[in-house]
Amino acid sequence: MLDYSEVSSLNQTEVLLIGFESVGKSGLFRELTGEKSALARNVKGSTTAALEAFCKLNPHIQLTDLPGLQLDIDSKNTQLTLDHFQEEKTILLVVKATNLKEEVTDLYEELDLKGRKVAIIATHSDKHLPTQAEQKRVRELLQVPVVWVNARALNERMQEEIITCIGEARVWGASKSILSFLPDSPHPVNQLIPIFRLPIAGPLVACLFILAMFALPVLGAYLFVSWLEPIADQYVLDPITSWVGQAPPFLADIFIGDYGLITLGSYSFLWAFPVVLLISIMTSLTEETGIQEHVTNALDPWLRKIGLTGRDLLPVITGFGCNVVAVFQTRGCSSCTRTACVSLIAFGSACSYQIGATLSIFNAAHAPLLFIPYLFILFIVGAIHTRIWNRDEANELTRTAPLPYIQKINWQAFAWKVAGSIKQFLLQAMPIFLVICLVASVLQAINVLSIFSWLAMPVLYLFSLPAEAAPGLIFSFIRKDGLLVLNEGQASLLMDMSLSQIFILVYLASTLSACLVTLFTIGRELGWKTSLSIGGKQMLTSVVSAAILAGGLYFLF
Repeated sequence: MLDYSEVSSLNQTEVLLIGFESVGKSGLFRELTGEKSALARNVKGSTTAALEAFCKLNPHIQLTDLPGLQLDIDSKNTQLTLDHFQEEKTILLVVKATNLKEEVTDLYEELDLKGRKVAIIATHSDKHLPTQAEQKRVRELLQVPVVWVNARALNERMQEEIITCIGEARVWGASKSILSFLPDSPHPVNQLIPIFRLPIAGPLVACLFILAMFALPVLGAYLFVSWLEPIADQYVLDPITSWVGQAPPFLADIFIGDYGLITLGSYSFLWAFPVVLLISIMTSLTEETGIQEHVTNALDPWLRKIGLTGRDLLPVITGFGCNVVAVFQTRGCSSCTRTACVSLIAFGSACSYQIGATLSIFNAAHAPLLFIPYLFILFIVGAIHTRIWNRDEANELTRTAPLPYIQKINWQAFAWKVAGSIKQFLLQAMPIFLVICLVASVLQAINVLSIFSWLAMPVLYLFSLPAEAAPGLIFSFIRKDGLLVLNEGQASLLMDMSLSQIFILVYLASTLSACLVTLFTIGRELGWKTSLSIGGKQMLTSVVSAAILAGGLYFLF
């Protein structure tokens, strides 16, 4: 006699969600399954892996959310979807209601649907909902069930209609000639925001928009922390420091010494957390509204000059939040440009932890405005670095996928993404930095920290930097916020350095190498040989560009 689990297995329906990018597959998956990891983003390539979960209203239906297909490039995401398509499972085609004829035809030509059980979901019904007569005609032509829904506002009734649609899936029999009789799309392909269409002003406005995406959060964080820091010192840190100072010398050094868990750890949290939070809010807002992709599309002609396309800029922007997530998102890039995109992320995408650490160092040196030329130079040198090492690989690529609609914010998805960034900072970033502080304190106590000076001596000597700066340079290899150890001793080291030395030191710590976690991720995604190659080229670019900067600063000051 079969038990319940065996009966469930026999009755289970496995369904693949397949469609182009930004059609709403992840939104459908999230609403039908309640799986938070699939919270949709209005950005192409936001799904980078296959996600599986059971429907809330029918646990016998297992859905698999797959990355969106791209007809114009040979991305890893597209290959992942095509590999899953070979499995004998029910196919749920997800298309936009506004482009149903074009997308169904393109999917028919891209996939071998003959003999497969198929059902169709037409999303964006809020943009276009055909009359009942038109809906009936579409179903009669395709001979498969079709349901029109708004994936961003999916109520229980709509979910039941989708589940019924899946249950009624039929074997595909429509030919290309039949597809030609489908009603024409009522709307033209979504066009670029008007201001971004201007020949020269468009890309310039797009650049200013991207700059504002990060400049405004950094400015807001700086103003907030500048107000909060003296209050926190007076009422929180000073009393704790006085109390811990009565502990045995070794423990006191661990907690409130030059690399103390309390002194340096609290400084890291105070400066990094607001930056992480505000950048996460800004990037989530631009993703949800869809404007982020319009910005990158406007910059496509300029990016091709350095070996990238507009869509490659999306992971680069993501890198300002977290480099590791950005490397995963490059799975949506063409195989021709993916290495170049990853190289730019490793060099020029200053993650939110790095930005917070850099801002705190410049502030401790009483020169917070240095952050502006720092970010500008990072952007310019990163573009030159990508151009030198990656030439004209993007010139043969086209961009055929339609742009996402500019639409209202999905506050549930927005809140989850911001909460995810906060959780990542509190549970991953801060613990790792505290471990760095602990290791530095112990190594200093046993007089081993001086070895780092010997390891970093060639670079320090080349740029006339003090040997005491070695730990900051070394720890930045582990984590970019590791350069916060330069604030040791109440920033006494920084007080003994000139502004040009501080600028060069921070630039080197930022660009000499990506952090170990990023390099490890690159190795797993692209191979260890590629990871080493990217790391070696980055180190060479960093040293040469730092030498040019140092020479320029010498003549200026």
